[in-house]
Amino acid sequence: MKLFQSQISRLSVTNHDYRKFVMDFLELLLAQDVGKDDITTALLAKPKKIIQAEIRAKEKGILAGVEETKFFLKRKGVRILKNKKDGATVKKNDVVFVLQAPAKKILTLERVVLNLIQRMSGIATATAKLAKKIGKNKFSATRKTPLGLLDSRAVVVGGGLPHRLNLADMILVKENHLAVDPNCWKKIHTKDFFEIEADSPKLALAIAEHFSKSRNLILLLDNFSVAQFRETATAIRKINPKIILEASGGIDEKTAPKFLAAGADFVSLGKLTNTVGVVDFSLSVV
Repeated sequence: MKLFQSQISRLSVTNHDYRKFVMDFLELLLAQDVGKDDITTALLAKPKKIIQAEIRAKEKGILAGVEETKFFLKRKGVRILKNKKDGATVKKNDVVFVLQAPAKKILTLERVVLNLIQRMSGIATATAKLAKKIGKNKFSATRKTPLGLLDSRAVVVGGGLPHRLNLADMILVKENHLAVDPNCWKKIHTKDFFEIEADSPKLALAIAEHFSKSRNLILLLDNFSVAQFRETATAIRKINPKIILEASGGIDEKTAPKFLAAGADFVSLGKLTNTVGVVDFSLSVV
């Protein structure tokens, strides 16, 4: 969907802001993991000995986190001798990385790197499963996510949409904004895409009437039943067929197709990132 092309293009280490986020975040995780020192690796007789290590999949899944892992490891002085690509389907025992570096370096970085690949691959795998069922780019993640941009990137790898990457990306008036100022949405004047959440057909239709000539409004119908969504969507299309309709609120892989059939342009699911499992990987010295 063209609506989120800007966000998708920014989710790459070729983008300065994303690159900085990845490095800063992983450095923070590494500092927490190491503590004062890696006292076990300090026992090695030759900690600077150059070794090779393989990262292998322990189960089937969709691989994600490769671009970020390569960037981080290279910055840490680890050579990447071989790697699979983001989006690849991996099965048990598949080698996804072959690394070369001093022993202490690889052993100290091991857990941070594995945690990254496991979570991002878990999200990409769940996303790909949904994309196979309802189609690519018919659904988006939300900002209900602990790893922020990394989770959004994993959704994109799996075939989903990222939605906003930060609060500056797009105006999105939600229920708490309306609780503070019920009429704040009437103050919107922009040529960019903007979004307003409606929790009732009455509010949704009032917004549609107000922006009856708009070509850049996304109307988020939150916590509607499928029947309620269908009826409201039909009325909105008569007012302004250019309005983009998003369905949200407790949607899962079973209900997502029903909302799309009821007139939603896309659905958003918090479950893609806030309750997802992982794909298991291991690192072994060879």
